[in-house]
Amino acid sequence: MQRERGLSMLFISHDLAVVGQVAHRVAVLRHGQLVEQGPCSELLSRPEQEYTKTLLAAVPTMQTDRARPLAEIS
Repeated sequence: MQRERGLSMLFISHDLAVVGQVAHRVAVLRHGQLVEQGPCSELLSRPEQEYTKTLLAAVPTMQTDRARPLAEIS
């Protein structure tokens, strides 16, 4: 439907694992301010800003040690 009608869709989420599955472009905001933006594949694989890196470190994987806390975001 997005391609057929030339629509854009906006998803707002703190879950970058989900964002990586649905987005083409990503904008990372912190306290309402734009921190970093770009194509999803590039931004999620090579983030430049420390805040984006911290958000990505907080995404659990199958290898995540459940005894240890995820990255702390302040």
